[in-house]
Amino acid sequence: MRLDSHATNNYDYEVRSLYFDSNFHHSFLEKKDGIAIRRKLRIRYYPDFSRSDEKFAFIEIKKKINENVAKSRVYVPLENALKILKGNNNKAKAFYDEASAQDKNTLKEIWFLYKRYNLKPACIVTYKRQPFLSKFEKTCRITFDTNVMVRNYNLDLNFGGGSKFIVPAGICIMEIKFNNYIPNWAIKILQKNNCLQYKISKFANGLEKTRTYALV
Repeated sequence: MRLDSHATNNYDYEVRSLYFDSNFHHSFLEKKDGIAIRRKLRIRYYPDFSRSDEKFAFIEIKKKINENVAKSRVYVPLENALKILKGNNNKAKAFYDEASAQDKNTLKEIWFLYKRYNLKPACIVTYKRQPFLSKFEKTCRITFDTNVMVRNYNLDLNFGGGSKFIVPAGICIMEIKFNNYIPNWAIKILQKNNCLQYKISKFANGLEKTRTYALV
């Protein structure tokens, strides 16, 4: 494999994600209950990728349909991300008017979810990611996430770090991402090292660590 070209800072980059949930924690409960079809809303920011004085982020809908995962997202200025996510304001309207047809459809879905569930910021998850791409299969990607932490205060993406580890400090999360199949060489390595699949949600496990999911 080869290192992803985005990983220029010590072979990794930082990821910060602001997750949203309802007052009744429907996103958290859908994950814990194993609901087959579910959607989750977040703002994802890569602080190492800033190329100018203006910072940008992605407003994303992460979709899980049985065992398949997909994302829809729009690229927005970080300082306006919350306003664009909420809609019904001048910043959101101006951004929508200039958006592509695909981004307009994504924005409509974002606004539908936000209003339907009355979503609010729930927590910020941060970690360092080391990503690799297959030299042969264009759709195969393997990432290693370390220093995976969560916080449920100061929900500002301009600030990194967290208050609690989601996984122990000495453990990394390895994810294998592919479209249709895992390459045979990857399967052989996994089998040789007795690797077992383990499902983990940084969002749900993070909320459990902060204990902000309990209905009051």
